[in-house]
Amino acid sequence: MSVISIEEFIDLVQTDVTVGGALPKNLPDHAIQQFIETRATKWFYQNYQYAVSKMYYLVDKAAFSTAEYANYKYIELPCQIQSISWIYKITNTNLMQLGINLPNLSINMGVSNQPYLSSYVTTIGELGVYKTMIDSMADMLNQMNLYTTKFHFNQLTHRLNILTNVEHNLILEAYVNIPVESLMVDHYFLKYVTAWAKQQQGRMLGAFDFSLPGGVKYNSADMVAQGKEEMKEVEDEIKAMSTSSFFIMIKR
Repeated sequence: MSVISIEEFIDLVQTDVTVGGALPKNLPDHAIQQFIETRATKWFYQNYQYAVSKMYYLVDKAAFSTAEYANYKYIELPCQIQSISWIYKITNTNLMQLGINLPNLSINMGVSNQPYLSSYVTTIGELGVYKTMIDSMADMLNQMNLYTTKFHFNQLTHRLNILTNVEHNLILEAYVNIPVESLMVDHYFLKYVTAWAKQQQGRMLGAFDFSLPGGVKYNSADMVAQGKEEMKEVEDEIKAMSTSSFFIMIKR
């Protein structure tokens, strides 16, 4: 399925919640969008193994020789990085074996509040012109455990502290949140957001004496209960499919 916009996604939710327009549209679109941005995505990134992807980042050792680093003692990484599994010390020779020509790595990550870092961090995982990058890199890095370095990464501030002296370039093995647009085409995500919206819609209808055409009373409590049940179904199914290793890496 192709990527859809947030407006198209909300329309799908509203169509389901209002039973194709048979019920009034009481829940504002902006409330659904707020739930997506503040709660739904957060839960999926933390619990759904397909909501994150493994990526590799190259950090030039020069980033740790700047006056800014001497003052801050940390570098701030992109906010989509959720966790870091390993950090490997790597030389130019190692990079050439991976098919990476260091002088050509110039992608600007646009790291917020740390402009000095943007020229030092590169998303290797996006450089598709280099072999089958991710697979070949993973195989080689698995053989480089002796070259790992100690670090501390704060998931809330996205600040990375290297706990040893940095004398080589570093490669970060990280788990990165996929774009929200990619989440919105996942059937679990649609069902989860719709289930929440049903609960809100049911509570709103329950506050009024609402009847269907013909004077039939609408049972809003059933909609609330259905929403709760469907949300729990999604959570249970996702937790059942996620491996223990996924939670270990995400919570690392």
